[in-house]
Amino acid sequence: MKPFEMLVMIKPGLGDEELAACRGRLDGWLAENDAQAVEVFELGELSLTYPVKKNKRARFVLFWFDGSGELPQAMAQRIRVDEEILRHLLIHRDPAAIKIVKRASEERENGKRG
Repeated sequence: MKPFEMLVMIKPGLGDEELAACRGRLDGWLAENDAQAVEVFELGELSLTYPVKKNKRARFVLFWFDGSGELPQAMAQRIRVDEEILRHLLIHRDPAAIKIVKRASEERENGKRG
């Protein structure tokens, strides 16, 4: 199993139920490909530098998971046909990044700025 990181841009303005359904589909696709979710980060809705599929804002969700080498291609095929997902980026995860992100999230929870 290889460690992967996937950042997904989801259409803005979706209700909580629609967002949960979209995340459920992503989780289901990962499970179908025998991937094991490590962590999921909701990064919130952010402004985009340029419009993507006529949207100036998007919700960002970051997934960390372990999966096989065929997983990126299988996920890309599924994500391409989902109309609620604007873009995605799936890369091999660097173990050092885990420590940095966890430290930053702990500092954010404790009220520190870094």
